[in-house]
Amino acid sequence: MAKLTRTVNYANYRWEEYVLTDEQLAQWKTGDEDIQQDIIDDADWELVRDKPIDDYGDVEFQEDD
Repeated sequence: MAKLTRTVNYANYRWEEYVLTDEQLAQWKTGDEDIQQDIIDDADWELVRDKPIDDYGDVEFQEDD
């Protein structure tokens, strides 16, 4: 039996955004990193764009004797 094998490295890049409320914006501008992290953690992120990337390795031929 003969076969071809290869490896595939697959990655998906995503661009997400979250629109801050006026209150969150005011809190963000304080510079308090704990508050900023809370806003990030609680955000309901929306996907605005994605880009899948495929990186195919070299094809290898294998034959059983």
